[in-house]
Amino acid sequence: MSLINRVRFHGWLPQAAAATLLSSADIMVLPSMRECGGAAVLEGMACGIPVIATNWGGPADYLTKDAGMLIQPNPPHIFVEDLAKAILWMAKHPDDRIKMGQAGRDRVRALYDWRVKAKALFGIYEEVVNGCRNLSGITP
Repeated sequence: MSLINRVRFHGWLPQAAAATLLSSADIMVLPSMRECGGAAVLEGMACGIPVIATNWGGPADYLTKDAGMLIQPNPPHIFVEDLAKAILWMAKHPDDRIKMGQAGRDRVRALYDWRVKAKALFGIYEEVVNGCRNLSGITP
């Protein structure tokens, strides 16, 4: 089967255009074997699509089995085979794919939304300040 009419490389896109394009996708595949950051995984999850990525670095921290699939960073020939199997599984299981996308969106909202992150950071600062006050004998 030829992929010529099924795959399109868009090149660089402005952020808004990339988000629109990503939102219209069925899945997001991040095939990098050495992606230490993985913020793109969060973008796919935020768009409500399941993600397939390598079980290493940032993607391994962000992605759970209910929001997508993590592929082991095996030797390239095995990695490509496992990646293809994951893509085919997603194609054959649209209902599960939709559930994974929703789970990913829910996870991003619960853990990675800027308001949630700011509240968590504020809590850490509050603990540090209170700890310093207690060490110095100052009562809050």
